[in-house]
Order: sequence, then structure tokens, then C-alpha cells
Amino acid sequence: MTHWRQNTEKLDKSRAEIEHEALIDGNLATEANLIILDTLEIVVQTVSVTESKESILGGVLKVLLHSMACNQSAVYLQHCFATQRALVSKFPELLFEEETEQCADLCLRLLRHCSSSIGTIRSHASASLYLLMRQNFEIGNNFARVKMQVTMSLSSLVGTSQNFNEEFLRRSLKTILTYAEEDLELRETTFPDQVQDLVFNLHMILSDTVKMKEHQEDPEMLIDLMYRIAKGYQTSPDLRLTWLQNMAGKHSERSNHAEAAQCLVHSAALVAEYLSMLEDRKYLPVGCVTFQNISSNVLEESAVSDDVVSPDEEGICSGKYFTESGLVGLLEQAAASFSMAGMYEAVNEVYKVLIPIHEANRDAKKLSTIHGKLQEAFSKIVHQFFYDLPFFTFYYTEYWLGADVWHLFSCWFLWNQVRGFG
Repeated sequence: MTHWRQNTEKLDKSRAEIEHEALIDGNLATEANLIILDTLEIVVQTVSVTESKESILGGVLKVLLHSMACNQSAVYLQHCFATQRALVSKFPELLFEEETEQCADLCLRLLRHCSSSIGTIRSHASASLYLLMRQNFEIGNNFARVKMQVTMSLSSLVGTSQNFNEEFLRRSLKTILTYAEEDLELRETTFPDQVQDLVFNLHMILSDTVKMKEHQEDPEMLIDLMYRIAKGYQTSPDLRLTWLQNMAGKHSERSNHAEAAQCLVHSAALVAEYLSMLEDRKYLPVGCVTFQNISSNVLEESAVSDDVVSPDEEGICSGKYFTESGLVGLLEQAAASFSMAGMYEAVNEVYKVLIPIHEANRDAKKLSTIHGKLQEAFSKIVHQFFYDLPFFTFYYTEYWLGADVWHLFSCWFLWNQVRGFG
């Protein structure tokens, strides 16, 4: 039999010894990461003259992004940011043409570090983010892609993370604005104005953050605020999708699976609406109207107003979700949430949209999985109908009469009575 025994070595050590050991461990971790960084730079130098450099450089970028997401020392991050800036400067097409999803990830990582409490990390992250904008602008006199990715990343950060510091992030945005104003080479272009517009939009998102923090302990008010923010991005599909997913995440955290599923259905309907403009494939849904059987509210995602942006514009609908695989992923998440909520009829409706896609791709494995889940869903419906007596809720209002209840005058009461089949 194994017995647990407390390690007495640490208990016998003084505070100074423990701190010294932690310092040594930290230095070793930094050295190990710096060795990896040196290795990556050697790889870049070696493959830069080869024909198959794109795939290898994409792998290098993935490693850099992963290291930025880890808890690193300030010394390592300074060198990491320098390597990242050199890579983007030397191979701009890597981010803006080939690895577009990694461009979004990079923007998210940089923004997160822009809110760091350590000044050197903030300054390096701000410089990297500014040069990313500048590089994108120099390619086509516009940095719409980075602008959209940065805005989406901040929206995602605001909606999902509790650990970033708003004040430090505002300082970093001011630094970026200063870079743009003092950049002599681009002073006569539209670049400074575009940076100013972006920073203004980011400040507006941060203002929403303040409101969200006020309602952090009130989930209903928080979701209502997030809904209003999402509503404000009705003409910006990328940002609306980000906030719909933020809402779905918040609902899932509280096990509100039905509400999370509805948010995901709206997300899928939004993607389908713009995907139908980008790709003409008969098996894809024609737009949000396809989802009416699940919820009539999905018509809110219709792209029919005069101020709706075109998905062909640079930086619009460029995220990973505005693809066939992205749509499939959202629908699968929605079906899973409906299933957890016990809304099995809705599961069937979601799979009605998914099945034609997998049939067109001749994906027998996916179809087998879906039909298995449908069998399970219908079995539960039958079981509930015959054995569990499905319940429906009836709502009605009451009003009170008489002198004894005068204080209830003009008050409305909403009651519900759960009733089953008799």
C-alpha cells in the first residue's frame, strides 16, 4: 500500500532559499526558451532561400505564437517580439496572404501583452502591433485586415478574459497613436488617420468593458449588455459573430445550454448569410432563412439593409468561421448544446442543415455519427412522450380586487403552471 508523506525538504528551507530556487528555475526556463528562439531563427535563415519555405515558416510562426501565450519572463518576451517583428517584416505575405488565421492569433497575443503590468513588455508589444499595422498598410495603402483582426481580438478579450488590465491597455493604445503621429515616412498618407480611427473604436470597446465589470455579479444584466453590444455591430459581421460567441460562452459557463444553443444558431445563420454571398454551393444553406424552423429570430441576421458591408471587402468575413468548415463547427456546437438542454426536436432541425453538407462531401463517418445522434434524440423524445409525460408551461396574468389589496393596484403578476398530458 502506498502512503502519502509530506515533503519536509521545503518546510525545512528558509524563505530566502525558496526564493533563490525559484529564481534559478525561472532563469533556466528563460534560457531554454531563448535556445528555442535561436533555433527558430536559424531555421528561418536556412529555409528563406528554399522553395518550400511557406510551410516551414508557418510552423515557426505557430511556435512563436504558442510561446507568447505561455507565462514567459520579460527578458524572453522582448527577444520573442523582436524575432516576430523581423519575421513579419521579411515575409509579410506569410501573415496577410497565407496564414490569415495566425494573423488573428498574433493580434490577440499582442493585445494581451499590451495590457501587461510590466512596462517593457507593453512597449515591445505596442511596437509589434504598430509595425503589424504599418506592414499591412504598405502592402495596399490600407490595413483593413489587421484593423478588423485587432478589433475582433479586443472584443474577444473583453468578452472572455478577466485578467487583462484596461488602464495599461489604454496606455499602450496611446503609445501606438504616438508612433503613428511621429512616423515621418507615412505622415502624408491616410495611415495616421486610420490608426486614429482604430484606436477610437478600441477605446469604445474598452468603455463597454467598464460597463461589463459593473454587472459582473449580475449575469442577467451582463448578458443583456452583451446582447446590446452585439446588436450595435449588426452591420459588421465579424464583430457581431465575436459577441454572439461571447454570449454563448457566458451561457455555457452557467449551464444555460438552451440559450447558448440559440446564440450558436444565430452565429451559424450569420455565417450562412455571408457565406452564400461568397460561395455558390447548392448544398450550403441559402442564408439565415434556412434556420427559421429553429428560431424565427434568426432573421435578425439578414444582410439586406443598405449599410450592410460586402464580404468581398478587404478584412471582412476573413475569419475562420466564415468558411464551410466554420459553419459546420458552429452547427455541431449548437446541436450539442440543444441536446444538453433536452431540446431534441431542435437537434433534428440543426442536423437537417448539416446532413446535406456532409452528403455533398461524401463524408460517411460524419453522416454515421449524425444519424446515431438523431436516433438517440428521437429515442429520448419517444421515451418522454410515453413514460415521462412531457410538460408544457402555461402563463397567465392575474389582477386583484377589493379594499384589502389596494396596495397591489396597477401591479402585474406573471404566474406559470406546469401541466402534463392528462
